[in-house]
Amino acid sequence: MQQKKNSRQQRVATETKKILSDFLFKCNVFDDDFTSVEPALISITDVIVSSCLKHAKIFVVSISNKFTNEDCISFLQKHSPRLRYHLGSNLRLKSVPDLQFFVDDSFETAEKIESLLRKISTSDMTVGYAAEA
Repeated sequence: MQQKKNSRQQRVATETKKILSDFLFKCNVFDDDFTSVEPALISITDVIVSSCLKHAKIFVVSISNKFTNEDCISFLQKHSPRLRYHLGSNLRLKSVPDLQFFVDDSFETAEKIESLLRKISTSDMTVGYAAEA
């Protein structure tokens, strides 16, 4: 059962999402060559901050078909110290949350549910036509 977030958690989560999204959008902030991932093509879909504000779960998805979600996760984990440093310089907190990155599979789940509903709808229509005939 998911705990109800307090307003402070929500504010920190929203601000974390905004700061990290803006930072990733500026591709030139990373010195690496971008053969594995282009940071601007990573979308942060949700951030969940623990009640103690020391841990943040960040859900991401790759916008590009060129890079897998796993590539994005490994890229973000590799650059986690730099992202955390940037977050710390822009958030007004005693301590910066530890960042954990996860693939957001809600879009894939929604697609599966939608295709099942279409399949059921189509089969209902064919059954309806057969009953009328």
